[in-house]
Amino acid sequence: MTNILFRNEADGSSFEMTQPKAARVLDDIQQWATKNSFDHITFWRDGEDSSKYWVQLGDDRLNYWVHETTFSEGKHEDVEMQLDYARGAQRRSAAGFAKFDK
Repeated sequence: MTNILFRNEADGSSFEMTQPKAARVLDDIQQWATKNSFDHITFWRDGEDSSKYWVQLGDDRLNYWVHETTFSEGKHEDVEMQLDYARGAQRRSAAGFAKFDK
């Protein structure tokens, strides 16, 4: 089972995603992570803009973020596509193209 973590970028502390509509999104993330063989996914809340959650797939922290409304508004139909984009960012980074992702 994949661990889905939420952390604050400012101090590294963890927090729970308590948005009422987030449960379905978290279920979809769990299914996506299992299908794509990720043991853990971490969402880092930006220190300057709390609406941005930077994505970390496994050990790779990416230059890709998901908007807070994905969780607060329960946008489960979008999360698989967003995680696929994040995985693409992970692959670009592994191939040495991360410097072009801004």
